[in-house]
Amino acid sequence: MRYILSLRWSLAGFVAAFLLSFLSFGLLGYVLYYAAYPVVGAAYPPLSAWRPDAVWPLIVGAGLVWSFSFLPAGVIDHALAGRGVARLQRNIWYFVVLWIGAVAAWLLLIATNLPPLRS
Repeated sequence: MRYILSLRWSLAGFVAAFLLSFLSFGLLGYVLYYAAYPVVGAAYPPLSAWRPDAVWPLIVGAGLVWSFSFLPAGVIDHALAGRGVARLQRNIWYFVVLWIGAVAAWLLLIATNLPPLRS
């Protein structure tokens, strides 16, 4: 129980991001796309080249999938805190894990759900 309480902010972030992906009608996923664009853009064409009927579910789905990144970020933060790592370094690693989560969410959803692009 004490371990879960130490992750309370990550759990709150998970719940907030999960709900925000619905309530923002995909705006969260859209922002995540541009955060992950340096990697995603190298593998796939830009968002404007996608078929319109496939874009919105992917954008909403990216926010939903990304929200789960808060859980490993919290676990890593907890482990680093136990080793006495400074708060600034832990915050940097937290941000890195969330960014990797955004890239992974977009790559997973594009690879599994994006229909063939128009030529």
